[in-house]
Amino acid sequence: MKIFVSLMVGLFLLASLSLSLDESAMLLQEEALERSFIAFGLAKGLNAIISLLQGTQLYLTPVGIGINISIGEVLDPFNDLVERFSWVMLLATVSLGVQKLLLVLSTKLFLAILLFTSGIVLVSSMWIEKIQNQKVLFYAGKVFMFLLLLRFGAIVFVYSSQMLYSSVLQDDYENATVVIGKTQQELENLEEKRTTLLQEQKSSGFFESISAKYESVVEKLNISQELENMQASIEISSKKIVSLITIFIVQSLIFPFLYLLIMYASFKYIFNIGFNSEKIKLLYNGQKLSKERV
Repeated sequence: MKIFVSLMVGLFLLASLSLSLDESAMLLQEEALERSFIAFGLAKGLNAIISLLQGTQLYLTPVGIGINISIGEVLDPFNDLVERFSWVMLLATVSLGVQKLLLVLSTKLFLAILLFTSGIVLVSSMWIEKIQNQKVLFYAGKVFMFLLLLRFGAIVFVYSSQMLYSSVLQDDYENATVVIGKTQQELENLEEKRTTLLQEQKSSGFFESISAKYESVVEKLNISQELENMQASIEISSKKIVSLITIFIVQSLIFPFLYLLIMYASFKYIFNIGFNSEKIKLLYNGQKLSKERV
């Protein structure tokens, strides 16, 4: 029993000194944060371009008032979804930022030193005859397990989160961002056309025939086709936005919440271990038995 515990403590101490483990976890966390920034940027970009489209529709009245109302009806429900998506992504990004902070704290040198010191005390209390004491063994074990959770809890979480993303969420994320980015580009192209037409309309002269203006707008924009394409893109993008919301709620909110629950339960278990724990007695009695045999 003493040999097994000592080996495990030694392995954990060696792992705690590994810089590559910390660097790899930090890189994975940076990638997760970057994904959230990309999705958040898409949300803000869509929101901005939709606001421009909705804001410029009044400038084309009364020439195309019926057409502009139709565009507003298409964009309003989509804009509501985009705004909710933006809030979810802001929350997810903040959550990932907090997780990064916890990861940074877990890699600090002082924590590794404390863990190493507690591990040495724990092993020494099992093997060095002069300090073999059940109380020392008991409290050294508690401190070591507590520091072990602080040192590796965030790292284990980052690797688990990356495994979840790679095995389940990655394809949906990549597909959704491509589709949403394409819709954003289509809306930007539409806004560019509308801006160009508005400038041409202003420079054409106030006394030009209204019917000629109307025909020019319809001919250049081909508005019916634009609306049809936009509706199809918006429907597809709406589904992809829901997929992204699901992905980031799972990875950035639900999964961290489960991690915190596990950490809380682990800390509670450590501090609730009684002094008369059977495992402590078994380990300590094993020491006494070894001494008696000698």
